[in-house]
Amino acid sequence: MSTILPKEPVITDRESVILSNAERRHLRRKFKGSVDLAKKALSPRRQFDRLIARKTDEAKQLGTETAQIVKKNAPILGLIGVSALLFAARRPISGWISNMRQSKTKPDDI
Repeated sequence: MSTILPKEPVITDRESVILSNAERRHLRRKFKGSVDLAKKALSPRRQFDRLIARKTDEAKQLGTETAQIVKKNAPILGLIGVSALLFAARRPISGWISNMRQSKTKPDDI
């Protein structure tokens, strides 16, 4: 009870055309899907969003690194800050000191 099947199925010209049209439609849908994905990936808005995300990540990493450096060198940075503050306030400080000296040297009016 065995049936002998032909090794190659017989395909008529009409079936060949139908199969090639189906394959063409399938490939066209697949290509259109790829083109749509490429358009979405390469759109200016998408590119801008990716740029913003990348720069945000870089800024966060830079902030973390800066915080670690500041923690490691806190005493030195404190001295530099105090020095800068004294340098910026040197005129008011010297004016205050000269006013103190002048008030000590003036005789009190009785």
